Order: sequence, then structure tokens, then C-alpha cells
Amino acid sequence: VRQAIAAFEKLGAAPDSRWTDNAWSEAGRLAERIGELDRARHAYERVLATTSDRALRDRARGGLERLGGARWDEVKREHTKWLAESLSGNPQEALDRLERLAAEHPDYPERANIQLAIAHGRELEGESARGIEILREAFTAAEVQDRSRLGFAFVRMATRRGFLDDARVALDQLTAGGADRGVIAKLRGRLETAEQRAWWRRGMWLGVAVFAALAAWMLRRETGSWRAAGHQLLRPPGEVVFLLPIAGVIVAVAFTGNPVFARAVLGILAGGVIAAWISGALFEARRGRIGAVRAVVQAVLTIAAIGCVTYLAIDRDRLLDLIEETVEHGPTR
Repeated sequence: VRQAIAAFEKLGAAPDSRWTDNAWSEAGRLAERIGELDRARHAYERVLATTSDRALRDRARGGLERLGGARWDEVKREHTKWLAESLSGNPQEALDRLERLAAEHPDYPERANIQLAIAHGRELEGESARGIEILREAFTAAEVQDRSRLGFAFVRMATRRGFLDDARVALDQLTAGGADRGVIAKLRGRLETAEQRAWWRRGMWLGVAVFAALAAWMLRRETGSWRAAGHQLLRPPGEVVFLLPIAGVIVAVAFTGNPVFARAVLGILAGGVIAAWISGALFEARRGRIGAVRAVVQAVLTIAAIGCVTYLAIDRDRLLDLIEETVEHGPTR
């Protein structure tokens, strides 16, 4: 990175270069990213001195405002260090450190960025309730310049996590406060989608319940008593004996990564194994030949049950929304 900064500085210092302002802007951005704050300030000042581009000028002024005076240099270095660590190293320790940094420096110009990073990191670590609470507190106490950004982030996370009433209240507050109408309209659309998905979840749970009740009734009918049905379920079918080790390895590998995705993998595989277990027990309890119609119907019902469980496992942590947010706003939002 330092070589890139030096190259941009050299290009910016070259006489009569058409890329002078852009070069200094990139040098400032990279220097700020690695914590060389005096170097970043100098680069942003050179942008202001050389550019006629409004966007570059606003970006440079924003950079200088973020960096403030030298009093925040050490805090900025800590912020940069632990933010990088939260994305690639030990997330829990890094998030704890960032929380402490935000609490100890309430006047830090980039405190809102720290709060956003903490909330997103907590969500990825499976601590969604903590992430929502952080954003709720940040939004409530936000300065005017940060209020919309924190409010929008709170609405997104509250919508993902199923706190739909809280999301609706926050949207109303943002609307009354004159926040960007385009963003508000988009978030209201997502809220409506979340409400529709809530009905889908109820339907999926109903499907799982119907499958379980139908399977219990059929197993009782095939075995002749509830006790015999219970004994039949205790014996794992051959397909389950084959599936369990494979599922166990996949789950173990999944838990070496992100816990949110790992929980989804666990839910999908557990539901699949249980459905296969019940289906196998029904086939083995059948006395006599199994007809083609019965086999097809049972297979379709089993696949439908696995489909319901898969949707519920993915939707439990709102993974589709989380992936969409990450693609749209980047991994640190």
C-alpha cells in the first residue's frame, strides 16, 4: 500500500499532470486507510489546492473533517487497527475493543462509523440482538449529520432480524426528519417484503407440522401401536446411517467459518436427516410390497418437508437480506 501511496504522490507532484487532483485524492484515501494521518491530511490539502472537481473537493473536505486535528490521530489508528482485525482476525476481541473505543471517545468524528462496524460485526457473529441495540442507541443519540445514516442502518438490520414494528417506527421518524425520500421508499419496500416473508414462514411451519402429523399417523397405522411406532423410530434406516457422517463433516467445516451461515447449514442438514429418518422408518414399517404411488407420494412429501426446513433455516438469520446488503453496501456496512 505504501508503494501505491508513493506512486500517487509522485504523480500528483508531477508538473502539468491532468491526474494531479485524482492522484492526491487516492494517496489521501490510502494513507488514511493505513493510519498515516499526517500524510493523508497533506494529500487532502493538495486536492483542495489543485482541483476544480466538486466531487473531489467535497471528498477531500470530508476526509479532513474526519481526521480533525492531531488529537484524534491515536484514536484513528486504534479504529483502523481494530476494524481490520474485526474483518480478518479475531472478531470478538476486535468488536469489544471497538465498543470500548466508541464509549471512551464520544466526540470522535468517526464514532458513527465505529458503531456501524460494531453492529454489522455483531450480526455476522450471531449476536443480532446486540447489534440492533447498538444501532438503536446510536440512532437515538445521533448528531444531525449522522442521524440518517444510522437510522437507515437500524431500519435495515431491524427489518432483517424481524423487528418490523421497530423498523416502521424508525422509518416514520426519518420521514418526519426530512431524510432522503428515495432511500425511505426503498426501505419501505423491503419492509413490505419482510412482512410477506413472515407469512411465508408461517406457511412453512404449517407444512412441517402437517408432515410430522401425517408421518406419525401413518407410522402408528403401520406398526399397530404408539409403542411399536416409537421402537421403529429408534432404529436408524440405512440411508440415515449413510447420511449422518457426511452431514457431520459438512457441519463441522461450516462452523470453522461464519457462525450465521454455519447455523443455516446445520438447520438444513438436520432437517434433511430427520425427514429422511422418518421416511425410512415408514418404508421399513410397511408390511408387504410398497406400491409405486405410495413411494412417489411419500418421496414428494419428504422433499416438500425438506424444502420447508431449508427455507426456515435460511430465513432464520435473514441470510438473503444479509447477502443483498453486503453486495449493495460492502462488507463493512
